[in-house]
Amino acid sequence: MSCSSILRGRASALSWLLGLLLMLASAGSLRAEEATGRLSGRVFVYGSITALPEALVEAKVGEVVVQTHSDAQGRFELRPPLGPANLKVRHPEFETLRLVTQVGPSSQVELRLRRRPSHQQPFQTTVRSPSHKAEGQHLSLRGDELRTLPGSLGDPFRAIGLLPGVATPVPLLPIYVVRGASPGMNGFYLDGMRVPQLFHLLVGGGVVHARLVEQMDFYPGAYDASFGRYAGGIIDAKTRPARSDGYHGELELRLFDLSALVELPLPKDIRITVSGHYGYPGPIIRAIDERVDIGYWDYQLRLDWKGLSIQALGSYDSVTIANLPLGGGATSPATENTFRTTFHRVQARYRHSRGRHSFEVGAVGGIDEMTIFQGNGVRKLALNLRALATLAWPKLKLRIGTDTELSRFSAQNFGEVDVRARPDDIGDLGGSRDGVVASAYAVLSVEPWQGLTLTGSGRIDLYHAGAVTLLGLDPRLQVRARLTDFLLLHAGVGYYQQPPSFPVALPGIDTYALSLGLQHATHAAVGEELQLPLSLSLNLNGFYQKYENSNDVVIDFTPQLCTSPPPETLSGYAAVITRQVNGSSYGMELMLRRHHGRFTGWIAYTLSRAERAFTCGLRPADYDQPHVLNTVAQVRLPWNLMIGGRFFYSTGRPVTMLKPPDGSATVRNADRLPDTFQLDLRIDREWLFRSFALDVFVEAVNITYSQAVFGLTYPREGNITRYDQPQLNGFRWVLPSIGVRGRF
Repeated sequence: MSCSSILRGRASALSWLLGLLLMLASAGSLRAEEATGRLSGRVFVYGSITALPEALVEAKVGEVVVQTHSDAQGRFELRPPLGPANLKVRHPEFETLRLVTQVGPSSQVELRLRRRPSHQQPFQTTVRSPSHKAEGQHLSLRGDELRTLPGSLGDPFRAIGLLPGVATPVPLLPIYVVRGASPGMNGFYLDGMRVPQLFHLLVGGGVVHARLVEQMDFYPGAYDASFGRYAGGIIDAKTRPARSDGYHGELELRLFDLSALVELPLPKDIRITVSGHYGYPGPIIRAIDERVDIGYWDYQLRLDWKGLSIQALGSYDSVTIANLPLGGGATSPATENTFRTTFHRVQARYRHSRGRHSFEVGAVGGIDEMTIFQGNGVRKLALNLRALATLAWPKLKLRIGTDTELSRFSAQNFGEVDVRARPDDIGDLGGSRDGVVASAYAVLSVEPWQGLTLTGSGRIDLYHAGAVTLLGLDPRLQVRARLTDFLLLHAGVGYYQQPPSFPVALPGIDTYALSLGLQHATHAAVGEELQLPLSLSLNLNGFYQKYENSNDVVIDFTPQLCTSPPPETLSGYAAVITRQVNGSSYGMELMLRRHHGRFTGWIAYTLSRAERAFTCGLRPADYDQPHVLNTVAQVRLPWNLMIGGRFFYSTGRPVTMLKPPDGSATVRNADRLPDTFQLDLRIDREWLFRSFALDVFVEAVNITYSQAVFGLTYPREGNITRYDQPQLNGFRWVLPSIGVRGRF
């Protein structure tokens, strides 16, 4: 055989061998691919259609372990070997899920994780929020716990009445006296815009759906100049945009109202929220007093796209009282009269951040209407423009802002009764006029060394209406020192001014009667925040506030000495219930709170004194309540059950008891109404189904059936008033609330 033949034979054999090896390798590869399966799916929150991102999904087949994390839409994909797999899904806020599933060439699975019990979750309500834009001692409240607080009827805003420094002088009504200031001195903010009220009347809760309230900050006093035009406390609430993890809806039915919420994520990162309430508390109110009927509704619409937010909201309240004398006297003909308030707001707001710096601009258009009994009323049209810039450096932060509002007020007749015969009924509340308010402020915070922050601020406010122009200059100073990881000290002092205000905040009647001059207040406060073991914290604050030219409300209308005369420039109802007085308030606030655990709650106690300089001398203010105690407790039990209770005590409000025979020996506010004791209970139970949840709650406010006392009355025998037989003017009451809520 030739050499070439041998070589050709060997080459042929080698080629055949290589081909065989390649075929074997290919077959092995195919068998390997067939041995590897595909497992994909989504992770959801049990009881909803909410996807759960960042969940760790782990599959173990034999000795092989593969794992991955779910993405923003809850999706995941694994490539484990074929066969039965032990699947484990973990997330810090949820219970670990374990199950066995079969892995095939293309398997899919849907995983639903149960959220850990509330007592194992970080409690979302904090006493202080150092990152908040405003400096000054305040309480920052957030989280689902706000919507289950006993005594709040499921409304986050009513939690204000459970906090230290707050008194509620009129039973049932959400009227709050903060550190002795007149209720009309308090300011309400919602997402940066001023709103005339946060509450519906009586049993109606907040004017915003409770599930949309993301955070509520309460500033009782001594805050910086970023808040202005108010001389009392500030309530600053923020709502959230629609969630981006899918469609969500909620429907809640209670004894006296119906509420709904829909959240829609759309393409291009557009998110829309629609919500509202409709109230029908008439039967409950008529059970207390058959002459009274009440109705209310509200709506909210919010669209978010990147840094742009567009919001529309409105609120309506109506109170009808039958057999009310038109002229206010016993001989006047009786008729049915209605008091109505309504407001609407449309806001466009844009926010942008660049590094440490942030900017915000906003425009708000509004319509307010207020109708007193007999149909007289006032309508306000307003346009507000504002801008804010925050510039931050490692040891320095500067905030500057400007705010301008143009408004037009006009007197209206909203009723069917001819009221032209009484043109002065609403007096200065309704005179047609144009108003201009312009403000600018600057807040500078310096951290000279770690743990110490000094904040100096000032603002200028200009008010103009008719022929009157007023100017206010408000300097303020705050100090915050963190001495240790568990001890924080804070102090503040400042000057606060606001235009004349109606004693109770109502739509459509601000910036009126500028001829009365600005109201002035000086705030000073010092306090500490101490973190204790067992998830406890202790807050202790002392305060002093001085008021000048304050617009107080007249609560007791009985004739008496030592009653300041109404301002000479006021007329109508404004002159009847408004008084301009000087005064002061001082006191101490304590709050001991447990933030986390199966048992949470707080003890809030306020010891204070509010005084006014009446014509006969310095006397207790009409709504002075020296002792106010709120004890709130919530216990989280198995089976998704939570039970809460609130015990409330307050000193009785001062009252002037007329002395016989003709009342001439009367001393202003020398006596007091009976002390108030109140116990509220609430039970919440949640049932979780695969893709939705059902909540049932039962709440009873004032289960002790305590009496609500509004003042004193004196019987008449013929033409003689029996001053020697004073009687309490009030009634006993209990307010039940039973409801069911479905959500997905």
